[in-house]
Amino acid sequence: MRQASLDLEFTELKAPVTGRIGDRRVSPGNLVTGGTGGNTTLLAIIVTYDPIRFEFTFDEASYLRYQRLAKPGSDVANPSGGVDVALKLLDEDGFKHEGRMDFVDNVIDRATGTIRGRAIFANRTGVFTPGMFGRIRVPGSPPYPALLVPEAAIGSEQTRKFVSVVDANNVMQPRYVKLGQPVGQLRVIRDGLSANDRVVTNGLVKARPGQKVTPLEAPPPPADDGSQAAVAAPTSGSRTD
Repeated sequence: MRQASLDLEFTELKAPVTGRIGDRRVSPGNLVTGGTGGNTTLLAIIVTYDPIRFEFTFDEASYLRYQRLAKPGSDVANPSGGVDVALKLLDEDGFKHEGRMDFVDNVIDRATGTIRGRAIFANRTGVFTPGMFGRIRVPGSPPYPALLVPEAAIGSEQTRKFVSVVDANNVMQPRYVKLGQPVGQLRVIRDGLSANDRVVTNGLVKARPGQKVTPLEAPPPPADDGSQAAVAAPTSGSRTD
């Protein structure tokens, strides 16, 4: 009787997690096989919805930069401290969903040169479904003051990037800069400019480095006198990435 009672108890399956169950894989009357072997019958699949975990990989260079920032007491990039991350889905324009990073693997995959990470997100509305693809943004640096300039103002010289500035004598000078992430139609300048620099955003074809120009604050009025004029826009703002 004790054995029969135990067998009857085993006929009722209880899920160890709270989530959502899919369709059943067997119908009443079908023969099923229990146990832990390869012939075990799959009855259904249950997935956890809230909270939901997002797994991703990042390359070795990003991992090294991330680890160097993960210093004791730092909340910017500390896997054990729960780093704030942001996520966007395929049909979204911005990183609207906020979560926290809770795991970084301990081995880099030699075949791909990447390492696996994981973040956890609240899913009260059920917008996330297991198996979805998304893009995650993980902090790669501590906050720093940055300047924003239009993309059209940035030039290239082989591997270096530069912008043209107007000095105190209204002479155009090239200034080599270090770029950051794009922000709409603007680009973050991490290094190479100061808040007082006047960056040329228009008239670059007419004026050349070392040439004296007549700067106009942006947005400029229409130039109808045929004179050489460059538009200087003050740079300002701050950004983190």
